[in-house]
Amino acid sequence: MEKEAIHRQLTPEEEREARIRAKNIMLWLFLGSVTLFFAAFTSVYVVRKDGANWFEFDLPQVFATSTVVLLASSLTVGLAQWIIRKEQAWAGKLAGLFLLLSLVLGLWFGQLQWAGYGDLVDMRIFLIDNATGNVSGSFFYIITGAHFVHVISGLLALLIASVQSFRGKYSPKNHYGLRRTAIYWHFLDLLWLYLFLFLTYADQLF
Repeated sequence: MEKEAIHRQLTPEEEREARIRAKNIMLWLFLGSVTLFFAAFTSVYVVRKDGANWFEFDLPQVFATSTVVLLASSLTVGLAQWIIRKEQAWAGKLAGLFLLLSLVLGLWFGQLQWAGYGDLVDMRIFLIDNATGNVSGSFFYIITGAHFVHVISGLLALLIASVQSFRGKYSPKNHYGLRRTAIYWHFLDLLWLYLFLFLTYADQLF
């Protein structure tokens, strides 16, 4: 009897729940590793800023604008989650529209980030500055660039979630894919807010 219990096949519902748990665990492990990565980078930033060839500079205003845009995209993702819980035939399509809006805001964030890099170049802040040996610019580009690489994956997740929503794949009782996408996107938004505040005030605080 014990052997039969051990080798009992899972029901389809149990298999589904097991897959959901596995995907959730993988997501949280990934977010943990990303958090450690950026924590390490910002720690090195604090240590290195007291060394030679470090020049302080103010961030262009466009980075504050991009922060507001990215936070707004979290709001629209949250609205999509709220809508999909409604027992209405139109919920999937409306949630899909909000997810597409989030995608557009994310792309706008990327455009603003690129414009900010252009402003930094005008300020003579480069990724690699052979003339002055300034490394503070290098740290800024690497940290913000690494964040945007993750934003790109988040944009792809939003696109997939919006398509799934339009296709009616989500329901009030089954929207785990949307939930994971939302968690990841909210995480990226909070991570950027932390990085923006850190890069803005680190020279004053440390």
